[in-house]
Amino acid sequence: MSSTTSTPNPAPHSPAHPVAHFEHPNASHEPATHPGLKEKRQSTRNTRKHRYYTSSPTSNKPRASSSQWSKIRRMAVIEYWNISWWIAMAFTVGSIIWVINGFIVYLPFVNARFTTDADGGGWTAWVGATVFEVGSIMMMWEAWNRNVEAYFGRSIRGVRGAGYARHSQDTDTERPFTTLEQGISKEDADSSNGNGDKWIWFSTDRKYLHEIGFLAALIQLCGASVFWVSGVTGLPTIQEAIKMNTALIDTFYWTPQVVGGSGFIISGILLMIETQKKWYIPAPHLLGWHVGFWNFLGGIGFTLCGAFGFSTMSWAMYQSTLSTFWGGWAFLIGSVVQWYEAVNPA
Repeated sequence: MSSTTSTPNPAPHSPAHPVAHFEHPNASHEPATHPGLKEKRQSTRNTRKHRYYTSSPTSNKPRASSSQWSKIRRMAVIEYWNISWWIAMAFTVGSIIWVINGFIVYLPFVNARFTTDADGGGWTAWVGATVFEVGSIMMMWEAWNRNVEAYFGRSIRGVRGAGYARHSQDTDTERPFTTLEQGISKEDADSSNGNGDKWIWFSTDRKYLHEIGFLAALIQLCGASVFWVSGVTGLPTIQEAIKMNTALIDTFYWTPQVVGGSGFIISGILLMIETQKKWYIPAPHLLGWHVGFWNFLGGIGFTLCGAFGFSTMSWAMYQSTLSTFWGGWAFLIGSVVQWYEAVNPA
């Protein structure tokens, strides 16, 4: 994409700005000045995903790869400093567990050689829901720290040679990128609690509510938290105790799946919109769009699992387990794309 120059606008929270403002997810900025960093259009997702790091802040080794196979091989790199890498790992592992769960609950409906495994289905569902919850919490950390010049769990001090270009979004006009070597502005320091290299573990700052990426992470966390209830009530001992009580099973097992899955759907939609130039025009050429799209499909699968579960008819039970099966695969595809995205610079 080409870089364009925007005309000055009032700051989103200034008196001159009369209405609530949502940060444009693909705002154009001036080209980066750091050597080796190509001129590009910076998006909020790429910033949040640390895709403007051209080298590792721990080793200074280049992250960019020229060939497609080299980019794929980069998925074997452990970027422990990168919160986006941890998120991708959490959802990939969680999705694999859900795929296993899908096989456990679905195969008995299509092949008589397989018997129902209540223990296997219950425990994999709980572990999968728990891992999704952890990944959702990490998404919040990522959103809170999208503009902080620090990397996950460690201070940025001593590694100022890292090739990271960033942009301050707290000023009243857009300005060129500043590189890490150039330091951070007073506005940036203020936005990070007065300490440019401080990692934010929790924040109640309302400015994040103007960011689509943060709202997607927040809704994802709320959905995962509600969904986790069904993971707990699906544990074999609890499931055995409540399965004959329709009110309890519907309230604490199936309903959380519908509500939590709906949260995944909304989050996926927001992640897609964040990458799109216009909210109604899909952007299938972007990695981030596919992450949102496949999470959207996975959310539909998990929601339908709960919706069909309210019925005790055989066809509905079949559709419920089938929805878990293909929903888990959709989440896995989105997670692998997110993994690839996290380790390859934009």
